[in-house]
Amino acid sequence: MGDMVKVYRSRARAGLVDADINQLLQVSRRNNPLVRIDGMLLFGRGCFVQLIEGPGPAVERTYRRILSDPRHADAVLLYDGAGEPRRFTGWAMGFARMEPYAHLASVDHFLRLAETDVVSAFRAEVALGLLLDFRRECACSDAAAATC
Repeated sequence: MGDMVKVYRSRARAGLVDADINQLLQVSRRNNPLVRIDGMLLFGRGCFVQLIEGPGPAVERTYRRILSDPRHADAVLLYDGAGEPRRFTGWAMGFARMEPYAHLASVDHFLRLAETDVVSAFRAEVALGLLLDFRRECACSDAAAATC
């Protein structure tokens, strides 16, 4: 199995606090390089959007772990691709809170959907565009621990 890319969105469980997100990032940034996984996690208005990429078996295991993680609810797989070039090479787990970037059209669109509880209308091509917008915004950050 070659490199795989998965993009999903989920809702944060009620009561999620910054310490929960910080712990998630710390563990991901420690473990992902060990299994050659790269990615980007976005958080805004109580919703996550994440891209994970790497060797197929490692991405599958990681995604299954995310689905069982109590910090996530209502996870929806938006994109599932194989044999594609990596988009976040060297990013152990980039992270950004979306609200400060509401001036970007893709972020504004997502935040409006999340606010009206129709985030289910959020589709794969829009999610990929959103994630790539953040990659450009965070390009000057330390890729391994990019936090915008």
